Amino acid sequence: MKIHFAESKYGPKLPANFKERYKQEVEKAYEEVTKLLPFGSKHINFFVQPRTYGLIKETGDHARTHNSEFIEMAFDPTTDKRGLEVIISGIRPAVYHEMNHAARFNIPIYHNKFIEVCIMEGLATVFAREYTGEKALWGQYPKDVTKWLQEIIDKNDMFYWQEYLFKHPDGRRWIGYKVGTYIIDQTLEHSDKSIAELSKMECDDIFKLAKVL
Repeated sequence: MKIHFAESKYGPKLPANFKERYKQEVEKAYEEVTKLLPFGSKHINFFVQPRTYGLIKETGDHARTHNSEFIEMAFDPTTDKRGLEVIISGIRPAVYHEMNHAARFNIPIYHNKFIEVCIMEGLATVFAREYTGEKALWGQYPKDVTKWLQEIIDKNDMFYWQEYLFKHPDGRRWIGYKVGTYIIDQTLEHSDKSIAELSKMECDDIFKLAKVL
């Protein structure tokens, strides 16, 4: 595992020990997850970029898994000291979330349909929630979430996926994440599988266990 902390014009403005603290949090979380998901990659590269664009406005950060060995992380370096502490506190759940993706890519398990992407995001969201206590906004689904699930199924992938993952024109946010989290919660309720066990299962098998339709 390697952590690549990008050079940035914001670097000199960060507290002297911030970079080292950030790396330590990544390393600690990485070691924890590799024990929980031993089928994941042992050669993950974390690329960390201080920047002010492409971030989640509520959290001031961002993370994305490109493949089984490349995880991108970013944060807003212009926030005040209190905000930077929030960034530090969000590193552990972010690493848990993204390494869950990386582990599935490493098996490999492919996510070609949108409902499979929902399940992938639900797995990572619940994995981070169960082990770090994260109360992610994208993991809090409404009571009528089953209507969203049916809407996705009825559309049969004939829609702009980004709108259903992040922000829909009608104002809804993180539809796919919330539907996926609901599916995983139902799977945990209706089966004897742990979230770690579900993380290495195919999406079709998870969906059947969920008994949501």
